[in-house]
Amino acid sequence: MLKLDVPVGLAVDGSASNDGSNLLEELRVAFLLHRLNSSSHALSGYDILKIATNGSAKILGRNDIGSLAVGKAGDMFLIRRDRLDLIGADLDVKSMLGTVGLKGSVDYTIVNGKMVVENGHLVNIDEEKFISEGRKSVTDYLSRS
Repeated sequence: MLKLDVPVGLAVDGSASNDGSNLLEELRVAFLLHRLNSSSHALSGYDILKIATNGSAKILGRNDIGSLAVGKAGDMFLIRRDRLDLIGADLDVKSMLGTVGLKGSVDYTIVNGKMVVENGHLVNIDEEKFISEGRKSVTDYLSRS
């Protein structure tokens, strides 16, 4: 499809219709599936990242997102490269998310110029409270049978 200039993107639709809603996980799955199918002719991890960013923006008909550039939306996430599971992988940061992936939360997320994740935790909510309330809701729902 890429060779034919067909717009290709990558997205998640949420845990209600899938097992999760982690786009970073899907980056690696897409890379691995292409590698399984096409071996050395498969897309690189960086190619998969470009599909998820620029490609998805094109599919949505948006030119204000999809890459970091002056005049575009500045939402972004940051990952510390000094994690044990990234040793060696950080030598090719462009492909790292596709080839090695990321286990766990990102370290920082900025949305509309505001920090919403810091050191892997949401800054605007009480995570422990939401975890407790969420578990109670699930238990209550499952006990209705």
